[in-house]
Amino acid sequence: MFEVTESARQELKAFFADKDVQPLRVFLKTNTCGGPRLVVGMDEQRDGDRTFEVGGLTYVVEHGFFEQIKPVTVDFCNNTFTVRAAVSFGEGCSGCGSPGSCA
Repeated sequence: MFEVTESARQELKAFFADKDVQPLRVFLKTNTCGGPRLVVGMDEQRDGDRTFEVGGLTYVVEHGFFEQIKPVTVDFCNNTFTVRAAVSFGEGCSGCGSPGSCA
């Protein structure tokens, strides 16, 4: 139901190597040039979150939102993190830095 690929785990391990480890939130970012898309970023755990422990890191997703989009996969490809889910929010425009498909 919630997966983090090996490439994403390795990249996050390197990122946090010299930093305090913080929870990572999967959420819908709506103010992107290519339209809304799922992203991952540092955040605090809140009441009503589902939590997932993967590779020594904690991932959080608002419970109701997770139920709508599961299963979720966090990946790292084309030098960026991507989040895939059962719900598609459309493809970004290729001219504004959208990462394209990693699958």
